[in-house]
Amino acid sequence: MDSRRNRVRLSSLPDTVLVRIISNLPFKLAVKTSVLAKRWKNLHRETTNVAFVESDFVKKRSVSYDEETRNKARVSFVRFMVNWVSKFSGEGVQNFKIILSKTVGFEAEITSLIQFAVSKQVKNLVLDFSDPYLSPRKQAEAASGASVFHFPECVYNLESLKLVACGFDPSRLAHPGSLKSLCFDWIQLGNITALLSRSPLLESLTIKNCWNVGLEAITEYNSRLRELVFQNSGFATKNSTLDLPNIKFFKYTGEVHYFQFLKVSKIMEEAILDFGAETEHDEAAGTALCGLLYGLSSVKKLTVCPFLIKMIKDSEDPVQLRAPMETRHLVIKTNLVPDEFIGITLMINSCPVLETLTFQMLSPIPEPTTNPGFDPETYWTYVLSHECLKKTLKVVEVRNFTGGTYQLHILRVLIRWGLVLEKVDLYLPWRLPEVYKNMARSIVRNLRDTSEASSDLLWIRWVSFFY
Repeated sequence: MDSRRNRVRLSSLPDTVLVRIISNLPFKLAVKTSVLAKRWKNLHRETTNVAFVESDFVKKRSVSYDEETRNKARVSFVRFMVNWVSKFSGEGVQNFKIILSKTVGFEAEITSLIQFAVSKQVKNLVLDFSDPYLSPRKQAEAASGASVFHFPECVYNLESLKLVACGFDPSRLAHPGSLKSLCFDWIQLGNITALLSRSPLLESLTIKNCWNVGLEAITEYNSRLRELVFQNSGFATKNSTLDLPNIKFFKYTGEVHYFQFLKVSKIMEEAILDFGAETEHDEAAGTALCGLLYGLSSVKKLTVCPFLIKMIKDSEDPVQLRAPMETRHLVIKTNLVPDEFIGITLMINSCPVLETLTFQMLSPIPEPTTNPGFDPETYWTYVLSHECLKKTLKVVEVRNFTGGTYQLHILRVLIRWGLVLEKVDLYLPWRLPEVYKNMARSIVRNLRDTSEASSDLLWIRWVSFFY
C-alpha cells in the first residue's frame, strides 16, 4: 500500500522536479527509470548528471573473455553513448564522465562526446581511459601510447577537469581559464607550469601516477590554490618552488622530490609526507627534509613516514628543528625500530603545542643490524623534557597496536611524563584472534595501574578494530 501511494505521489510531481530527482541518482539507475511508466520513458534524457562507465553497461563475464569479445562489448558501449547523447533533451549538463578502457578506434566518437558536453555548458568533466585489468607497469606503458585529444580551448573554462590515461597538450591553452579543480592521473605531463600560469582561479591540483612532470614552480599567480596533491609521480625537475601562502592541504607520496615553500602558510590545516619504501639518499637529505618541514611549520595536522624520521636525525640539529612547529596533531607512521627513535623524539620535541600524538604502526620489519649508538632497551626510560608533555599533550593513539616491547616502552614514558594527558587509545588490528585481544586487555590493565600516571588521565582503552 505504501509503495503504491509513493508512486502516486511521484506521479503528481511536475517533470522539472522529477528530472531533479533523477539527476541525483547514479546515472545507471537514472537510465533504468525509463521502464517505470510511459511518462518516465525519456525523463532520464534530461538528467544533469551523465556518467558513462564501461563496467556499468558491459557485463562482467563479457570482459573476461578474449580481447575480440571485449572489443565487441566496447563497440556496443560506445554506440550506446553516442545514441544516448543524440537524443538528449535537457538544457544543460552539470557533470559529464566517460570511463572507457581503450579509446583506439573510437577517437572520433570520444571527440564528439566531449564537444557535446562542452556545448551543454558542462561544469565538471571526467575522462578516464585507464584499463583496470592492467598492472601499474602495463598501465603506464598503455598510458604512454594513449591517443592525444585536442580539446577545444573552452574545455579549460570548466570548473573541474579530471583526465586519466588521456594524452593532451597543455600548451594549447592560449588564454586564462576558469578551472577551479584539476586532476591528472597516468599522464605524461611535460611542462605543466605553462598551464598553471593560465589558471588563476585554480583551487585544487592533483597529480597521480604521472611521469616527466615539468613543474619548476607554482607562483603566487595561483594564490587561490588551497589543495595540492602529488602521488607516485616522477618529475623532470630536481626541485619545485611553491609560492602558496594560502594553501590548506598538502600531500606528497612517492620518491623523494625537493619542494621549497617560499612562504609559510599560516592557515594550513593538514600535510601528509610519505616517501614510501625510499631507502637511497645523500648526506644532504636530512637537512633538505628539515627545510621542507620548516615550510610546513604552521600546519595543524602533520603526517610523516619512517623515511623522514630516519633522515631528519642527520640534520644540522639532532634535537629539534630550527624553528618550532605549530602542529596540534602529529601522526607518525613507524615501524618503531631503533634507527627511528631519535627522529621520533626530534619530531615530538619540535611540536611544543602538540595536543594529539598518533603512532600509525606499520608491518613489522627486521631490526637493523647497525649500531644505533644507544641501547634500544633503555632509550625510552630517560626523563623526557618535551614542552608539549608538560603543557598541551592530551591524547595519545596507537593504531595497529600489537603490544610490542618498544610500543610499551614509549607508552609508559608518555603516560609517566604527560602531565596533562587525558586519554590513551589503542586500536587493535582488524580481525585480531581472541588470544591477542586477551593479551591487549592485560596490557591495558597494566598500563592503567601505572602508579605515576598523570593525574588528569581519565582512561586507557583498547578498540577491537583498526581503521
